[in-house]
Amino acid sequence: MASGLVAVLGLFLLVDAAARGSWDVFWSAVGPVTALVWALWLLTVRPAVRLDDDALTVVNPLRTTRVPWAAVADVRLRWQIVVQTADGRSVTCRGGPSIRGSRPARRGELSVPHEPEELRAIRSRWRARRTARPGDRAVHRTWDRPAVGTGAAVVVLLVVSAVAFAA
Repeated sequence: MASGLVAVLGLFLLVDAAARGSWDVFWSAVGPVTALVWALWLLTVRPAVRLDDDALTVVNPLRTTRVPWAAVADVRLRWQIVVQTADGRSVTCRGGPSIRGSRPARRGELSVPHEPEELRAIRSRWRARRTARPGDRAVHRTWDRPAVGTGAAVVVLLVVSAVAFAA
């Protein structure tokens, strides 16, 4: 919530500088503000975990990994959901739920971590679909094109801001 407010405030200040005709302020600030908004989007909005009948797709900040159900060896919860693949690699789901502790019912009892509903849904889909296409075990890792492309645009704006600030 606070990160969203910071992004909105930065964008408001850019619009205000442009509306007032303070182009030196606008061009000096546009790079850092867009870098901040991009980083917030990349770390808080973009990560996701998607399930379909064929595979589990993990969208992390800069990488996308598609793991066919036949290639999943285990799904567990550490700080976040971790998918262990048949080839021994692990994929951390940055967009999935994180571990949450629950309060003890009585004083002196240990708190038991809560298992998120999302983890149960992933395990259920994996158990149901892992033998559907047994030959498909290729895990596909690619760069997340929208994240990398917008990151390149942010770098250009940072260079523009540095040149505007130096002038």
